[in-house]
Amino acid sequence: MILGIGIDIMAVSRLPLENLKERDPFFRKTFSQKEQEQGFARPDPVRYFAARFAGKEAVFKAFRSGPSRGEFREIEIVNDENGAPSVNLYGHMRDIAVKMGNPRLHLSLSDEKDYTAAFAVLEADEGGKTYDEPDRYLN
Repeated sequence: MILGIGIDIMAVSRLPLENLKERDPFFRKTFSQKEQEQGFARPDPVRYFAARFAGKEAVFKAFRSGPSRGEFREIEIVNDENGAPSVNLYGHMRDIAVKMGNPRLHLSLSDEKDYTAAFAVLEADEGGKTYDEPDRYLN
């Protein structure tokens, strides 16, 4: 059963490389240390960070929340061992997930030349049953 969906598209050019500096307030408020490490290890960090920003927006939308109720850094999107995006939630965003019963959170990221897109889905079992795993989002 689907509890929420979110989608976001972003022009990669909206995130210029000069904004990807540790001292930049936007960058510090938006990306975790782990995201920064993975992003700067890539040949094109701008595309990595643009995709993560779109992913965070999609996750907010799936939870029917937004940056006014949570913070971008409370949603951490890193690659798992297979290279797929994996989401960790912290703070207020984790609290929302726990109150919802810890639904599964699926995230897909895609990019094509000038744009990046993200699609997030919150899922529970048939009948709305969710999952009793309080640490589900803390990998």
